[in-house]
Amino acid sequence: MFRNRKNNEIVTDFGERQLNKQNKSRTVVLPRTALKNCGIDLDENTKVNVSLVQSENDSYIIVEPVCKESEDDDEDNEGDDDE
Repeated sequence: MFRNRKNNEIVTDFGERQLNKQNKSRTVVLPRTALKNCGIDLDENTKVNVSLVQSENDSYIIVEPVCKESEDDDEDNEGDDDE
């Protein structure tokens, strides 16, 4: 289900998701297809940034992929100072 939020944002509703117990934390499972459509690589070393946004009328969680390119670029640029 898609609905417009503010500005030109499109929100995809994944429906109710169960919070699974894992030690003293809780986890939420997102569909693999949704993650792929967001550009998140699904190999075993995948990392995401998770942010909680709170305002007077709204609160939500943002999940963003961590760019691996920036890490690779840093490693590639380490030897460039010698030139």
